[in-house]
Amino acid sequence: MKHLELLKLVHDNKELIDKAYRDGRIDSVKEELSDSSLFVKISGTYKLNKNYLNFVDSVLQRVDYSIIFGDYEKEYKELVKNKNRFLENRNAHYKNQLIELIESLFFKFLNRDREIQVLLLRVENDTSLDIDILIQNANDILEKIDELIEANTKIGKLFREDLRDIDGEIDALLSSISVDILKYIQNIESYIKQISAFLIQTKNRRLQNKKLSKLANQILDEKTQELDEYLLLHKKYLYHTIAKNQRHRVVTYPSYRDIYKVNKAAKIILDGFEVKKKIKSSTIKPQQTQKLDIINIEELLKDLDASKCDDIFVYIYNHKELAIYEGAKLKEEAFKLYLQITTHEKLHFQEEFNKFGIKVARWE
Repeated sequence: MKHLELLKLVHDNKELIDKAYRDGRIDSVKEELSDSSLFVKISGTYKLNKNYLNFVDSVLQRVDYSIIFGDYEKEYKELVKNKNRFLENRNAHYKNQLIELIESLFFKFLNRDREIQVLLLRVENDTSLDIDILIQNANDILEKIDELIEANTKIGKLFREDLRDIDGEIDALLSSISVDILKYIQNIESYIKQISAFLIQTKNRRLQNKKLSKLANQILDEKTQELDEYLLLHKKYLYHTIAKNQRHRVVTYPSYRDIYKVNKAAKIILDGFEVKKKIKSSTIKPQQTQKLDIINIEELLKDLDASKCDDIFVYIYNHKELAIYEGAKLKEEAFKLYLQITTHEKLHFQEEFNKFGIKVARWE
């Protein structure tokens, strides 16, 4: 079946497919739908193929709690294998395999980043699950996100070092996606902070719910001695608490006189406070040049104006302010600074790559 034929089949049966998607299963389908593998027969009924459901959920951003984050181990092994074969005989087939694998990994980074955002939003706004299940789901997500850190480091090293300088086309591809890959990797830290804050908040809410449940059960069982004692002890501060009368009973409904006393006392207390209206600050910040602790970007631009260097990355790499670093850390910090100025009007990219596998840029 061709792609256009598949699209027509889905369009002609859109209502039936939508019903199966919403209800989970249907009793019967046309033979052509079953033959196309869109539907799978299970226990006498038909369900939509899992691959189709994954495609729909991804497009509609409906991510399940059972999302598989993945560690890219399969792609990593294939990349290393095809790299070695390409270096042996320079066959174009292996180069194309490398390009396809790199692009596949890039889309995995992209989709995973979006899916994690949707998943965290769903967890934070889910009111249908028991609070203990929510906490367990959040812990599972946090554990999976932690596992991504090691996988990201491994793939990042492969892209930055191991796959560089073997072919110009591959180098150009890696350079074009490097900024986005770096952004997706850095997002992991913010996701960990977000889910950790949610866990703390949810655990506090569970503790409050347990206290309220215990109190409610005590009231229903008429075991209110502890509650009565607490209310009497704090009767000056609790609105519905009145001191014991002559019959030693707690009156739970105050009279108008009691309400007037409470209001008067509250007014005296509140008059002593000056409440200042909190000024809301926008979360949208204007775009500005980032100043790193290790070197002032403005000073770096002045140095580049004075030097008119032929390779900006090499110039930054050898800059005196980066003398405190060495090895891979030096290259990493130099690359971060290099990214800061890639959009400057005086920077002009060249066709060749330097010894670090980074596209040469001149300052003119």
